[in-house]
Amino acid sequence: MIRISSVALLSALGLTACAQTSVMQISQNEILLTTAAAPVCGATGSQRVAQEMAAIETIRRGFTRYLVMGANSENNVSVIQTGPTYSQTTGSATVTGNTVYGSSNTYYGGQQTIFAGSHDTGVRLLMLNPGDVGYEICIDARQLLGLEWEKKVQDGVNTC
Repeated sequence: MIRISSVALLSALGLTACAQTSVMQISQNEILLTTAAAPVCGATGSQRVAQEMAAIETIRRGFTRYLVMGANSENNVSVIQTGPTYSQTTGSATVTGNTVYGSSNTYYGGQQTIFAGSHDTGVRLLMLNPGDVGYEICIDARQLLGLEWEKKVQDGVNTC
């Protein structure tokens, strides 16, 4: 029988969708895109997801290129160490004449390390099509996503 620890299982499940992205339309061709990624992703993972989602949202909205007008990031990850939940003491003693020699050891267990929070990336995008002023200097969304851009546009990105 195969046993999987709950920590390993939760870690595996958590990595399947470790980032979420929300989008707010602020004009016909501008959006605010915010990505929140799990602590394990780090700032780099959050930025990578935000970059790919910027390209995806550009294509979904009928544009071909985008320009980053502003960006910010935030790390609100915290680590909490819980106290012990149980203890176990063992000891031994030896009697020699009227003297007792002994020792004991106490083991404290049940502590847990909990990671909470997220790495966040916010991006303001200006989306453009051929003929728009500044189009030449913008990032090509399809090129950024690579050969499987259609699949990424359909499915989105939620892993770092």
